[in-house]
Amino acid sequence: MALGVLVFIAWIAFMALTVIAFLAWAVKENQLHDIEEPKYRMLEDRELEPWPGRDPAPESGSSSPAPGKDQGDKK
Repeated sequence: MALGVLVFIAWIAFMALTVIAFLAWAVKENQLHDIEEPKYRMLEDRELEPWPGRDPAPESGSSSPAPGKDQGDKK
C-alpha cells in the first residue's frame, strides 16, 4: 500500500512539473500574448501573401479559366 501511495505522489509531481514546463515554454515563446487577434485578422479583406519559399501564384492572364466561370454553351 505504501508503495502505491509513493508511486501516486511521484506521478502527481511529474505531471505538475510537466505542466509548469509547458507553461514556462508558452510564456517564453510568446504563445499566450494575443489570442484574440488571429480570429479578427482572418476576416480582413486583403490580398493573400504567398507562402515563404514558394513561387508566387500565376498571373490572372493564365490560359485556363477559373473554376465555376460560365464559358457559354459549346455544343
